[in-house]
Amino acid sequence: MESTYSQIPAASIDEQFVLTKCDYFIDVQIWPLLDRLNPSRWLENFEEDEKRHAVHLLNSFTFFCEPFVNEMLKAAFQGLSAYVLRRDESLLNALTSWATFVDSVIITHVTGEVPSPTDSGYAFARKARQVLQIPEERILGPTDALERLLSGAPRPVIFVDDFVGSGKQFIQTWRRPINTVGRARTSFERIAPLIRGARFFYCPLICTEIGYQRIRDTCPEVVLNPAHILSRRYSALDPDSIIWPEDLKPTAVEFIRRASARAGIPDKNGGVNDWRGFNKLGLALAIGDSVPDATMPIFYWEQNGWKPLIRRR
Repeated sequence: MESTYSQIPAASIDEQFVLTKCDYFIDVQIWPLLDRLNPSRWLENFEEDEKRHAVHLLNSFTFFCEPFVNEMLKAAFQGLSAYVLRRDESLLNALTSWATFVDSVIITHVTGEVPSPTDSGYAFARKARQVLQIPEERILGPTDALERLLSGAPRPVIFVDDFVGSGKQFIQTWRRPINTVGRARTSFERIAPLIRGARFFYCPLICTEIGYQRIRDTCPEVVLNPAHILSRRYSALDPDSIIWPEDLKPTAVEFIRRASARAGIPDKNGGVNDWRGFNKLGLALAIGDSVPDATMPIFYWEQNGWKPLIRRR
């Protein structure tokens, strides 16, 4: 028997519907327990005339639990086969080519503006061992990855990451001069055209359209293959955002600004903890243990008596 369903119109979504959905996500462990993510408590932050906006904002919030994160990493990695294998290869040759690729690849990560051992990329790169079964000795920081390329045979390098917002961090990592042993300072960008046979890939889980285009334009030597590309319409601030029903769109940004100001969330012109999220991306998501800076602080703020939807770790 063919199954059919009808989509619930955005305008008909109410508080009971959204909280029931959230409770279900918690019950089946798609969302974490209430001590980490608490929808009903978060709704208590809002005044009565703000409730419809708040309910739709909550309805749009997306949390990717650990099993989803692992599957997205696998999908982004395995998607590289489209760039590694030839379409006219036989099955046996394709399997051999892919095995050769996997057995030679170096995994590295993206670092912050000032590289630090506390960068979240370190922890995420280790997933390559747990999820992709890449040996520990081929999971390296950017400096060691660059050294390995310069001192050995050419091999593929894959940058892994959970989220790309503006694309700025990857571009900085790609261009950043690195001190190498016995050699002049150099960068991935400088050596990419010089090491014959080396190939570079970037596999973030989620990438915004803005970040995707910026990296493609700025780093043409890199094959960018995210698991998902996030349309600008997923921003709560976009005039054509999918978050709001038509009657709430004209007042949506003012609602977020006003509620954020009441919570004490600053206007930093798109800086970290700006009420619109980093780079004014206005997102509503969390990925495993990480809440990206591009996610609006209205979801995680804990000052001035504000009750967070999700606690940052």
